[in-house]
Amino acid sequence: MRALPWLFLVVLAAVSGCARADAPDPEPDLIEEYWESASVEHDRLPGYGAAPEDRQADLAAHYSPEQLVSRLMSVFECTDRADTRPRGFDTSCDLGPAAQRAVRDAGGDPRHVSGRVLLVKRSDGGLELMTLFLANGKAIDASGGTYSSLDEFRAGNDLLDADDVILAPSDLTKTDGDNRLVTVYGRTPWDGRPWLLGGAGVVVLVVVSLLVRRRARS
Repeated sequence: MRALPWLFLVVLAAVSGCARADAPDPEPDLIEEYWESASVEHDRLPGYGAAPEDRQADLAAHYSPEQLVSRLMSVFECTDRADTRPRGFDTSCDLGPAAQRAVRDAGGDPRHVSGRVLLVKRSDGGLELMTLFLANGKAIDASGGTYSSLDEFRAGNDLLDADDVILAPSDLTKTDGDNRLVTVYGRTPWDGRPWLLGGAGVVVLVVVSLLVRRRARS
């Protein structure tokens, strides 16, 4: 029976080793990285110069840090064409067939849809603005995936990996009022803890049974 405490320690170590927090530690400042980068994929604030220092100077001339965050992360009405003003925020949305079907299935109209972006940092360090479409309380991605919450998006999307990091509103489908921003991993990794705990329980029962039988025989 003295082997049981060691068995429990091994099981606990395995379980804790498979657990991972939702947010990276240390947490990156994705807005600062966006500010300093001149190569953001699908950027909706394009045309700020090829060099990072040119981009920073131009952004600083038109946005405070708070204004930049608000402009990037606020919901906007999708348009067919990009804003052609020199420093306009690009509100154009290209809904493919899958996204259009998902908008209709959610009870929305693909011709009149809102959008919002997630600021994504890929595992290789690249930055991207990923657009989600909002329709009737649902968030819809470019592949037609439909989600009711940020947790659902992180658990079910096929566009991000578990090592990608995103800056996103905590309430993914909220279209007005305050909305707290969170920095989390873009996809929820598989959590094997329930299986590990169940398997550990079976192992413990088997070991206890063997020890009892051995003791009875002796």
